[in-house]
Amino acid sequence: MVYQILELLTDGQIMDMAATKRAIVELSSLPCSIIIIGVGSADFSSMDELDGDGQRLKDDQGRSCARDIV
Repeated sequence: MVYQILELLTDGQIMDMAATKRAIVELSSLPCSIIIIGVGSADFSSMDELDGDGQRLKDDQGRSCARDIV
């Protein structure tokens, strides 16, 4: 089995939050992790929404992540 790590560099802006959440929920059942790195001084509060530390991330269809991968 190969474990993948997806590293995202971002300025803090997410153009399609619903699609991003759907992708994370789908990836959460696979052997991978996502590392988000903020660049610049923008507002990164939307990145906190993607992190599943407080509660499992849910997509717009109500599906929850299998595990916290962000």
